[in-house]
Amino acid sequence: MAILIAVIAGASALYQLARDPTDSRQGKTPGAVWSGNEAGENGGVADAAAPRAIAPEQFATPFAQNAVQLERIAPRAPLTPTVERDTGPRPTLLHKPLVIAAGEIVFPEGGLRLKGIVVTDPDDICSDQDGRLWPCGIIARTAFRNFVGGRSLSCNLPEERWKEIVVVSCLVGKQDPAAWLASSGWVRTFVGSKYADLEQDAQKEAKGIFGSDPRGLASVPDSGRVVSPDGVSPLPDPLPVPLR
Repeated sequence: MAILIAVIAGASALYQLARDPTDSRQGKTPGAVWSGNEAGENGGVADAAAPRAIAPEQFATPFAQNAVQLERIAPRAPLTPTVERDTGPRPTLLHKPLVIAAGEIVFPEGGLRLKGIVVTDPDDICSDQDGRLWPCGIIARTAFRNFVGGRSLSCNLPEERWKEIVVVSCLVGKQDPAAWLASSGWVRTFVGSKYADLEQDAQKEAKGIFGSDPRGLASVPDSGRVVSPDGVSPLPDPLPVPLR
């Protein structure tokens, strides 16, 4: 019985202590903020919990605390030499060529003429040393078709697509088609053209349009391909010739 009474008394004391707004062990009321006096009374225990003064300079990097005015100096010279980029026409690879004349080609992107030579019109008629006429324009176009052979051309074009006929320099593989035409005698050249000497050599040797009708020969000179009896070799994949 005495034990039961002691347990009840202890529970009652704990209940009263829980309802007491003052905590005698801590010496403060719930929710109270410590002051400087309390820090002194408690022997400096509150010093660690006291809020420190907020100073913006303390949040900066260590180098900014004693920073001085920065001085801007000139940039150093580049370690590698500066290379100027060519802003002019760049080589463009053109596919599906259609030769419509010796020196003139059309592509899906547009048409072009080779620089430095005079295009031989397919309607041109030439005469040999005996005065016999022959369709040199058609034969020249056929020879140029055989030379190109459907290969792609790399040309220096100002734009990827164009509307008018442009005059540019091109390559077929590593060969200059304008030089081939001039050396084969299938075109004439402009005054001062770099292909003028090739034209003169072709005239001396009576090549191309400066010679006789080659339809009696087994092949067109310097073309390396057999021609049909009428002098016009059919294309591997015949294409319509656009109206001039």
